[in-house]
Amino acid sequence: MKTEILTIANPINAEAAERASAGLKTIPGVHDVSFLNAPPRMQVRIDDHAPARAELVAALNKAGVLVDDERKPHASGGCCGGCGS
Repeated sequence: MKTEILTIANPINAEAAERASAGLKTIPGVHDVSFLNAPPRMQVRIDDHAPARAELVAALNKAGVLVDDERKPHASGGCCGGCGS
């Protein structure tokens, strides 16, 4: 199991976050979805080999939630592996 972090491009309300979470949960291989508010992002626990990040982004776009797909390096320059990046 791994975690995919999807940073939301702009602030969304609770209703939009719930709609986006519901859309992600319909994808086979998605086990859990959490919305984190500051900065706005979705934390998605998925199987190791599925689904692809692009499929998750497409599901969010379909729900009207835009993803900032730029992957920023870690502030410390190292990776603990906890965020799935």
